[in-house]
Amino acid sequence: MIYAGLGTLFTLLSSIPVAYALARMRWRGRQAVFLVIIAAMMVPPQVLSVPLYLLWARFHLTGTLWPLILPYFLLDAFSIFLLRQFFLTIPQSYLDAARVDGCGDLRTLLRVLLPMTRPGIAAISLFCFMYTWNDYFGPLLYAGENPDQWTLSLALASFRGAHQVQWNLTMAATVVVMLPVILLFVLAQKSFVRGITFTGVKG
Repeated sequence: MIYAGLGTLFTLLSSIPVAYALARMRWRGRQAVFLVIIAAMMVPPQVLSVPLYLLWARFHLTGTLWPLILPYFLLDAFSIFLLRQFFLTIPQSYLDAARVDGCGDLRTLLRVLLPMTRPGIAAISLFCFMYTWNDYFGPLLYAGENPDQWTLSLALASFRGAHQVQWNLTMAATVVVMLPVILLFVLAQKSFVRGITFTGVKG
């Protein structure tokens, strides 16, 4: 829950302002920055594993979940791309009306765009939460040496080996691990579907 919750929160805090700047603000180099973000989506995370591990080891953060959580506060290319596409679906007239009323960029984002883009934000939150909840490679790489920091996916793999693949116990543990994500998806299903549908309306 710490990894999934903080990862999702940091993703929203970092992605929403960047997506707004790319979608609704005019500044030099905007298209170049957007192309860099698109290119970042094409880089497999395994390519950066060794240099990033050496970086976090230098700060003595290996053996914890912080090397997995902190990058979400810097950049998540997919979330920025999806939110940018969603912000582009909001008619410009709403933003113009807010500026006529005296709203700056920050107030326009908080008072106008965010309430209108709840489905997109819900979709991003679900994507990020499910990815971090199911992540196995990251916790194995950074926290595998410290059982106190294991996530459920890593603990489930260890549980399976500890019981000589007793499938009844393994499947019971798997259901327990999957249950929070299933409940979250059922509760937010409408927002999730609307968010995925509307992001492709305008690009």
